[in-house]
Amino acid sequence: MKKKYNGKLIHRSLLFTAGHYKKYLEKSFTTSADAIVFDLEDAVPFNKKEEARVVLREFLSKDLPDARPVYVRINPIETGYTLLDIDATACSNINGFVYPMANKPEDIIAFDAQLALKEKILGLPAGQFDIIALIETPEGVLNVKRIAKASKRIVGLLFGSEDFLAEQEGRHGPEARGLQYPRHKVAITAKANNIMAIDSPYVHVGDFEGLKRHIVQAMDMGYEGMLVMSPRELGIIHEYYTPGEKDVEDATRIIELSEEAARNDKGIIIHNGIFVSPPTLKAAKKLFVRAQAINDYLAFIHKK
Repeated sequence: MKKKYNGKLIHRSLLFTAGHYKKYLEKSFTTSADAIVFDLEDAVPFNKKEEARVVLREFLSKDLPDARPVYVRINPIETGYTLLDIDATACSNINGFVYPMANKPEDIIAFDAQLALKEKILGLPAGQFDIIALIETPEGVLNVKRIAKASKRIVGLLFGSEDFLAEQEGRHGPEARGLQYPRHKVAITAKANNIMAIDSPYVHVGDFEGLKRHIVQAMDMGYEGMLVMSPRELGIIHEYYTPGEKDVEDATRIIELSEEAARNDKGIIIHNGIFVSPPTLKAAKKLFVRAQAINDYLAFIHKK
C-alpha cells in the first residue's frame, strides 16, 4: 500500500493529465509537479471514457515512480459514470479524487458514501481516499461553505474559472474582474476550514508574464497553489508559491522587532518603515512554517 503523507499537504502545483494517454501518465512523473491528477472528465472525450478507465486501471496497478500524491478526477454523479470511474481506479496507489461540478453538499455526501463502500470492498483503511472539491459553478460558489463541511475527506477546494464563467455567462474582464468574488470566496472558505486553497489554471499557455500576474492575484487572495495545464509552467509556479530569501529575511526581521517591542512593553511598533504588530508577527511565523512544510513535503514525495 502506498504510504500517505501525514504532514501538511503542499500542492503548489496540481498537474492535470488526460487519463487515456498512457505516455502522458508516465511523463507526468518526470515533471516537478507537487501532485498529479489523472483526468477522466473534461480531458477525455465521451467515446474514450471506457478506454481511459482501462488505461488508467492498468497504470495504477503497478508501482508508481515516487510517493507524490495522485488523484483521479472522476465524472460527477449526475453523469452516471461516477461508480464506473471509482471501480476502475480506486486502489492503494492513489490518494483520492477530485470531484468536479460540486454544486451542493449532498453531492459530496453521496460521493463520500461511495468511497467508504469501496474502501471496505478493497480492505483499505477508512478515510484512505481524500477529496478535493472543484467549485466551478454559481451554485457551487453560493454553497461552498456547506460543501467544505460536507465530508472529513475534503483536503482542498479547487476553483474552476472557465466553467464558472460559462455558467455565469460572464467574462474575465480587465485584471480578471469577473472572477474576483467567486475566486476570493473559495479561498476564504478553504482557509476558514483549514484546507488547501487551490486556484484555477491559467488558460493562456505560453503567456508567462500573464501567468505571473495570475499567480500574484491568487496569492493576494490567500491561494497556496494552482492547477497546471503545462509542465512548462511549473518553474514559475513553484518560484512564486515558495517563500523566497527576501521573504524569509523580512519575516525574520519582523520576529526580531516584535521581541524587541515585547521587551519594551509595546504591542505595536514602526521601525524604519516596518510595521510590527500581532497580525504581522503571526504572518511572519506562518511563512516560516510554510517554508519548512514545503521542504518536508518534497523530501517525502520524491522518495523512491
